[in-house]
Amino acid sequence: MEINFTNINFDNDIKKINNIEDLNLKIKSICNNLPALNIVKDNDLLNSTIDQAELFKKNKKKYVVFGTGGSNLGARALINISINKTDDIQFFDNIDPFFFQSQILKLDIKSTGFIVISKSGTTPETLSQIGCLINIANEKNIIDLLYKNMMIITEFKDSPLFNIAKNNNCLLLEHKNDIGGRYSVFSNVGMVPAILSGLDVKKIHQGVLKVINQNNFIDSLKFAQIFKFCKSNKFLLNVLMTYSDGLNYFGKWYLQLWAESIGKKNRGVTALHATGTTDQHSQLQLYLDGPKDKFFTFIKSNYATKGLKIDSKIMEMESVDYLISKKMGDLMQAEQDATIDTFKLNGFKFREILIETINEESIGILMANSIIETIAACIYFDVDPFDQPAVEQGKLLTKKYLI
Repeated sequence: MEINFTNINFDNDIKKINNIEDLNLKIKSICNNLPALNIVKDNDLLNSTIDQAELFKKNKKKYVVFGTGGSNLGARALINISINKTDDIQFFDNIDPFFFQSQILKLDIKSTGFIVISKSGTTPETLSQIGCLINIANEKNIIDLLYKNMMIITEFKDSPLFNIAKNNNCLLLEHKNDIGGRYSVFSNVGMVPAILSGLDVKKIHQGVLKVINQNNFIDSLKFAQIFKFCKSNKFLLNVLMTYSDGLNYFGKWYLQLWAESIGKKNRGVTALHATGTTDQHSQLQLYLDGPKDKFFTFIKSNYATKGLKIDSKIMEMESVDYLISKKMGDLMQAEQDATIDTFKLNGFKFREILIETINEESIGILMANSIIETIAACIYFDVDPFDQPAVEQGKLLTKKYLI
C-alpha cells in the first residue's frame, strides 16, 4: 500500500513535527499493547475460530448476522471486498420494523444459521431482533432447532444475551472484554462472518501483522497532525473517497471508527465517505467549488485494461472516440486519475492511497492503518480513543420511553 501526500509541506503548512521519534515510539508501543491489533498474533485462537465456524456451517444454506455498529460494520467491510460474494450472508443492523418483518419472515429457520453479536449482551436493538426471532420459532414450534442453529458472540458475563446462550445450549464464543466494538474487526466478531463467506482470514491477519511489525508510523503521524492543526488549515471535514465498490462498507466502518473515537470534549473533525466514480456526479462540485474546509483521502486501485471490453463498433458509430478499443477499467482508471489531478492542479491538500489489488491481505493492511492513524489523531486532540461517553444519555432515555 502506497501513501502519498500532495501539496502539503509538513515544515511550513502544518509546523514541523516535534519529538517525532518519541511519538513514533508511542504509536509503536500502542501497536504492541493494543488487544484489538495484537489478537492477530494468537494463531491458536484464530484456528479455533475457524474450526468452530466450519462446524457451524453444517446443514446450513444461509447465514444471518444480528448486530449493530461495531458488531456489524467490520464484518461487512471484509465481506464486501469479494467480487464473488453472494446473498448467503444477510446482515440485520437496524430495527426498521417493516423491513425486518418482511425479510425475516422469508427465512427458513431450519436451514439458516444465526450469528448474534453484542459485546455487552444488552444492546436493545440486537435483543429485539433475537426476541422477535424466538417468538416466530415458538409460534412454529421449532424453538429447539432455532437455538441449535444459533451462535452467540458476547462477553462472558451475566447479561441477557449470555444467559440466553447458556440456558439454551447455543454455540457461545467470547467477545473479549478488552476489545471495543469499533475495534473488533480482527476478532471473532469480524472473522466468523468472513470465514462463513469464504474469505481467507489468515491472510487478513497477515496484512495486520505487516502493519504492526513495522517500525515507522510517520505517515500515520503526518495524517494525524493535519487535523491537529485543522483550525489554522480550516479543515473541518475528513473526506474519504474510495474508488472501488468493494470498499463501500470499509467507508461505513471508517466513519464509525473515526467519529466515536475522536469526537469528544468539543473537539474533532467530521468524516465523510464518497464513492468514486458515483459521487463525482453528486458531490464533486461542492468539493471543488465550495468551502475549502476539507482534507481529502483518495483510495485508488489499478484498473487499466481490466474488466469487460466496450464494443468499439457502436462507439465509433456514435463518435464516442475515447471509448473505442477500451475496457471499462480504462474508464475507471481515467476518471480516478483525472479527479486526483484536478485536485492537484487546483492546489488542494490531499493524500492518495494506492492499493494495487483489493484482497484479504490489503484490506487487513488498510483497516489496521486506519485504526492506528485514528488513535494517533486522538493523541494529538488529547481525547480517549476508546470510550464513547456522549451516547449513554440517549440509551437511558430510550429505555425510559419504553417503560
